[in-house]
Amino acid sequence: MKAFLAKAFYNPYKKISKDTRIDFHSGILSRTFRVHFFCRGSKAKVKIGNDCILKNEIIFEGITGSVSIGSKTFINKDTKIMSIDSVTIGSFVTISFGVMIYDHDSHSLDYRERQKDINKILDTRNLNNDIENKNWECVKHAPITIGDNVWIGFQAAILKGVTIGEGAIIAAKAVVTKDVPAWSVVAGNPARVVKEIPLEMRK
Repeated sequence: MKAFLAKAFYNPYKKISKDTRIDFHSGILSRTFRVHFFCRGSKAKVKIGNDCILKNEIIFEGITGSVSIGSKTFINKDTKIMSIDSVTIGSFVTISFGVMIYDHDSHSLDYRERQKDINKILDTRNLNNDIENKNWECVKHAPITIGDNVWIGFQAAILKGVTIGEGAIIAAKAVVTKDVPAWSVVAGNPARVVKEIPLEMRK
C-alpha cells in the first residue's frame, strides 16, 4: 500500500529541483519521468531545455555520463536513455514509446567479465547495488547525437556512436547502428535509408 501511494503521489518536479546534477527550469514532467543515479558519488549530469514534455527514464549505471535535451522535445513513456558517455538530443525532437537509447554496450565482449556481472547480482552477501563495482573500463561506449526535428518511432534502438541528422525519421523497431543522414527515413535491422524527406518539407 505504501509503495502504491508513493507512486501515486510521486512529484518529479520536487525531486529534480533538489538535485544539483539536473539542470531543469520549465516544462512538463510526467509521473513516469525518472532520473536514476545508480552509483554513489555519481558525476553524471542532465540538462533539460525549456518546455520539454518528458515521460521517459534516464539511467546512469556508472559514475560518469551526460544527457542533454534541447527545447520543446517530447519523449514518451517506457523510453530509456542509458548513459556512461554522452547523449545529446536536439530541440523539437519527437521520441515515441519504448525506445532504447544506449551510448554503451552494457557488457563486455569478454564472457569472463559478463560472468562477473552475473555473479555480482547473485551474491546476496553484497548489500550494495550490484552496478557499484562493475568494471566499465571493458565496456565499449561512444557519444550519441540526435539532431533537431528528428522523429523516432516506437521501440526503435539507438546504439552507441550514432549521429542522427536533422529532420531524420527512424521507423518503428529500427535498430540504428550507423549515422543517419539529415532529412532521411531509415528502417530495418540494421537500419538503412529507405527514402528522403521532400525538399519542401525541410525548411
